[in-house]
Amino acid sequence: MKKLLEYITSNWQQKLIVLLVGLLLGWLLFGGKSESTHSHEGHQHGETVNEAEASTWTCSMHPQIQQPKEGDCPICGMDLIPLDKTGGSSSPAVIEMNADAIKLANVETVRAEKGKISKEILLNGKVLTDERRMGSQAIHFDGRIEKLFVNFEGEKIKKGQTLASVYAPKLISAQQELLQAVKTSDKYPELLKAAEQKLKFWKLTDQEIDKIKSTGKIMESFDIKADVSGYVLQRNVAEGAYVKAGSILFEIADLKKVWLVFDAYEKDLPFIQKGDEVEYSVAALPSEVFHTKISYIDPVIDPKTRILKVRTEIDNPDYKLKPEMFATGIVYADIKQDGNELILPKSAIMWTGKRSIAYVKVDGGFEMRDVELGESLGDSYIVLDGIDEGEEVVSKGTFTVDAAAQLNNKYSMMNQPGSKPGTPKLQAHVSESFANKLNALITSYMNLKDIMVETKDVESNRAAKSLMKTLLKMNPSEVNLKGRALKFWKEKYDLLHRHLTDMTNNEDMELQRKAFKPFNEGLIVSMKALSTIDSKIYIQYCPMADNDTGAYWLSLEDKIMNPYFGDVMLHCGEVTDTLIQEMPKQMHNGHHHH
Repeated sequence: MKKLLEYITSNWQQKLIVLLVGLLLGWLLFGGKSESTHSHEGHQHGETVNEAEASTWTCSMHPQIQQPKEGDCPICGMDLIPLDKTGGSSSPAVIEMNADAIKLANVETVRAEKGKISKEILLNGKVLTDERRMGSQAIHFDGRIEKLFVNFEGEKIKKGQTLASVYAPKLISAQQELLQAVKTSDKYPELLKAAEQKLKFWKLTDQEIDKIKSTGKIMESFDIKADVSGYVLQRNVAEGAYVKAGSILFEIADLKKVWLVFDAYEKDLPFIQKGDEVEYSVAALPSEVFHTKISYIDPVIDPKTRILKVRTEIDNPDYKLKPEMFATGIVYADIKQDGNELILPKSAIMWTGKRSIAYVKVDGGFEMRDVELGESLGDSYIVLDGIDEGEEVVSKGTFTVDAAAQLNNKYSMMNQPGSKPGTPKLQAHVSESFANKLNALITSYMNLKDIMVETKDVESNRAAKSLMKTLLKMNPSEVNLKGRALKFWKEKYDLLHRHLTDMTNNEDMELQRKAFKPFNEGLIVSMKALSTIDSKIYIQYCPMADNDTGAYWLSLEDKIMNPYFGDVMLHCGEVTDTLIQEMPKQMHNGHHHH
């Protein structure tokens, strides 16, 4: 409860700061434009005119809220501020901000430059037993287990150690044959040799055979000795059990060397080579970073998951690495390009996908640009189009600039001219079977979203796995799509699969929500381009999600139920768009939309 109160207090403090920043920005941007009305005895009259002109009031956090009088924001409860509809750049793509406003808003820029391109390939995997160091401890004769000296799995044993004591009637008979052969060895030496060989076949040692011959005493129980050193991975027998010759009593593995096996996506294969170095860490040792090299790449891709196994071999003398430990790795792969690519940090880009937006510094403010992105490089993107070398691009405070653009009715992430270039209208190329699968995907998605609203991490992990099963049925190699629609879906399928995999691999709600954001972005673009649904789906947005960078999701109703915060801020957000136009009233059969 204490953490929850601190979280809520922190967020209200953030809101208050944003409000104060918004008010000060408004004064800095537009405060000096009515000075002519503040002269001589007309000073009081000028103030009255300005107040009269402020007939529309809005929220600095939710600029779509516009009311005819002052009051509180119906979404977040903050005080409304006047909406200035005068002044500003004539270009709808430019938001004016002077130096003081930029400093106050804590906006930082980075210069677009060319550089050496290195791609960070993230890999998930786990520690496995080296299959070449696994052994099976078998019994070579029929018998009954009289005594077990290894009683639990995970026990460390040494080669030659006694594992069990066995009573074996056939071995007793064989010893009696040996003693009879000893008595007639002078006359029938071949019988003695055959009797000795029989006991050796059953794994009795020369020392044990010599002892029987010298003492004339028969051994009634026989010891099973460990063939190798290692850890007992599996015990298959209990005291008193009768076992047949050839039965596996124990599975034993030497863990001084282990395998670390990663899952690699099909799209990353061109950048992964045998011998590449992998920097990795394991969840059990979060403060330690290790390095290894790829020793083997599986030649076959799993047809369902579209991944293959990448193996490394690791010395493990201290046994720090245990089989089944989860690990995360990074391969830093150099990308061969022609040397003309620009690189920008991901913090400078709003939205994800082939085409996105960024804010470029121009005289008097910032211009919204539509940019085409190339390869993702971890914390950066290759920029193919939209930005020129040397231009300054907002890298910190991007959301603040975008919010200011929304507030002043400029082009922004949620108010772009025309349809987005990255969202082609391809419904005409979609088959009925694909449309049905896409509808099934949305149905499964809505179940996941509703569970995340309730902040049930285990249940949402299961729902994500169920959604993954639905997505796998839409593999680009198996769907009935052609041409541009197929090319578009291949790109989006990889994005959806990648982020949904992150959700299925985690039961931590915060990590799930982190992956849920880019998954939603890919899903919304896919639905806009390919969906042929005949019902209304709302695109909703919370500016405070993901550390105030903002995040989208889909809903079947316009009521805000926030999956990124749950009960903490259940109704924080707004409807920004719908996937289809609302049907005429006569087609709703009396159903009322709020």
